[in-house]
Amino acid sequence: MKEDKLVTVATFSYAPEMGLVRSKLESEGIECFVKDELASQTYIYNAIGGIKLQVRESDAERAAKIVNEMGVFQEPATKESRLNAFDRISRRVPLLGSLNLAVRFFAFLILIAVVLVLIYILAVL
Repeated sequence: MKEDKLVTVATFSYAPEMGLVRSKLESEGIECFVKDELASQTYIYNAIGGIKLQVRESDAERAAKIVNEMGVFQEPATKESRLNAFDRISRRVPLLGSLNLAVRFFAFLILIAVVLVLIYILAVL
């Protein structure tokens, strides 16, 4: 059986809001997936676009209708955030691709710092 692509039907700033909508969708027989839920407990969750409630592509239209009827629907941003772009690109880096987004982000920050220190040292010599 071919797996359906996941589609974001709503984004939320707070986990309790998402939980209510998720419960409603699951009670209607729609399997839900949550992306970036744990990121809401950190300082970067707004940078990644909040908590995303996703459903299978085959259920997306029905799920969007239910969410709209609930009155809490926030359409996902059509423009990809910079952190989402970083996530997509950094997954391709060998050894880092399988790591958590936050770990990859900090690994790149450390890499940049090391390169800057090396440039400084070479410039002073």
